[in-house]
Amino acid sequence: MSTEQPNEAKVDPIPEGYHSITPFIVVKDASKALDWYGEVYGARVLTRNDMPDGTVAHAEIQIGNSIIQLGDVNPAFGMAEPDPENITASLVLYVEDCDAVFAKAVEAGATVREEPAVFVTGDRFASIADPFGRRWSIMTRVEDVSREEGERRVNEWMASMGEGQ
Repeated sequence: MSTEQPNEAKVDPIPEGYHSITPFIVVKDASKALDWYGEVYGARVLTRNDMPDGTVAHAEIQIGNSIIQLGDVNPAFGMAEPDPENITASLVLYVEDCDAVFAKAVEAGATVREEPAVFVTGDRFASIADPFGRRWSIMTRVEDVSREEGERRVNEWMASMGEGQ
């Protein structure tokens, strides 16, 4: 079986608006999550496909210039309920104003993980768990730092964590 499509124009392997990696996240009550992400992050729903029981099988939202796919918990497909205390992934959201988005998220029911502060990488950083079980790092770049300098600073910061213990 050939993977090429003869006599047809070349198709871009990455659809318009997507990046090489597009996360799919499982959330508790995806319908409410879609509303929450719209209210707090300004997300726009691109597509939504519901199961016969009304749960969200698959939805796509756009936040800024990125697309995220999401769906409800569905044990039949191995899609387990997220545990914000024992995470396996966290989403990073760069915004114009970390503090404002953090405050809006908390006001809308998010749990505070870390209050806003400037981190050694040159980012204003805060962390929340949304009401649907997902952890988010909300960030605003406040200092231009090269990758090399950021790596050096993080290594220095990590080394200092072991001092005095």
